[in-house]
Amino acid sequence: MQALDLDAVFHTEAGRALWDKAERAIKDHSMTEALLRGVLVGLSGGADSVMLLLFLLRYRRAVSDFPILAVHVNHCIRGEEADRDEEFSRSLCESLGVEFLALRYDIPSLAEKCGKGLEEMAREVRYSCFAEIISGRNDISTIAVAHNSTDNLETVLLNILRGAGARGGAGVPPVRDNIVRPLISCDKGLILSALSACGVPYVTDSTNLLSDYKRNFIRNEILPTLRKISDHPEEMFTRFSVNLRNDETYLCSLAEEIISDNEVITNKLLISLPESLFSRVLSLMCEGGLSESLISDIRRLLSKDNFKYSVGAGKSFVCERGACRVVKESSLVDFTSEITYGKNILADGTLEIILSNERLPKSYLNVYKISIQHELSSAIINGSLSVRSKCDGDSIFYGGMTRKLKKLFSDRKIPVSKRDRIPILCDESGVLCVPGYGVREDGVQDEGKRDRLFVVFGVLSDEKEDRLYIGSEFRS
Repeated sequence: MQALDLDAVFHTEAGRALWDKAERAIKDHSMTEALLRGVLVGLSGGADSVMLLLFLLRYRRAVSDFPILAVHVNHCIRGEEADRDEEFSRSLCESLGVEFLALRYDIPSLAEKCGKGLEEMAREVRYSCFAEIISGRNDISTIAVAHNSTDNLETVLLNILRGAGARGGAGVPPVRDNIVRPLISCDKGLILSALSACGVPYVTDSTNLLSDYKRNFIRNEILPTLRKISDHPEEMFTRFSVNLRNDETYLCSLAEEIISDNEVITNKLLISLPESLFSRVLSLMCEGGLSESLISDIRRLLSKDNFKYSVGAGKSFVCERGACRVVKESSLVDFTSEITYGKNILADGTLEIILSNERLPKSYLNVYKISIQHELSSAIINGSLSVRSKCDGDSIFYGGMTRKLKKLFSDRKIPVSKRDRIPILCDESGVLCVPGYGVREDGVQDEGKRDRLFVVFGVLSDEKEDRLYIGSEFRS
């Protein structure tokens, strides 16, 4: 490929206009420092990414030298055309003297395996690759991608059609974490004009010409109609995005203040918040965006002082005695252990369960930090014994009625996170004994004819945060 004259590219009328817009975007969004730390450029070979690479090379001359690495990810979606794009990108970088790296991933296979769409899978793989490359180098820390104002217009329209709020209306952010978009103020037409004026080559993805995908339909069918109403719809949508981005930034800062100013986030505090702040505080607590249905469900549940609600990504929103927090579900307990006569040590030695034919004297129980002893009849035991965490729907019959464990724990106001840590003694018929509550009654009336069995639940150490608990600890 013939060497390109960078000065000539930005001396045409379109080139100068593009330079001014991109340079202003870098200044307005404080990208300079990030660029000076070294840049990985996502290079597809298309018009936008080619212009981005040329601009950054010329910008490097104007400010200060910084490393540039062009990375092309071949998604293996378009066969020979994808291979052509890879070869073009390599040739372009050779002619410009730019370090180049090409990677290949079978996106169709990955998408099918993960149950995702091609575009979503390709985007995830692309950014994951970029992040991995940067992590292995000490001269590059910034990722530059070629989104422009036409891309922003398409994104905002798609988000509006999905019913998005301010965050969706804010569109494509000029800067997010270590990702910068210097061409975000330039529209597609200007980029094409600047390239065409100097005969700069680029490749075209043939699938962009089809209207099968929603974004392509907006690009090919809706945008031409919008241009009949407005000569520069990109500018109007950019202004719209900036206004909503400012609103979103302010509301998020208020949400962050609420979390930082309150050591405990209570259900009463959350209920008192207006909807716009409530959703943002909730999203910050969960460290991720939540669907409208999840937000609505949690707001409804906040009338209760104790509940647990899964919010996805391995996390649960937990309210205990009115105090709200988000926990990883991996920290919730799910255990089962066989129990035999004599001593049984559980939970890394923090809990001991003893089965005995004789009542243990109080002097013996003094070895425990906390303990409780129950008496039951061996006649009611069906099969082997085990101790496990509480299961949904667990119940026990005693005191003349069937009692749901969930109701028992709730009435005593046991924190939700502790309920799964109470060892439930079971036999093959179900729940046999709940420490601190009672023993299952199976109609055994003749006290003189039954064999007695005593079960002791003793806490050996109460220092560990993840230890097991016994019901007597929560007696009011």
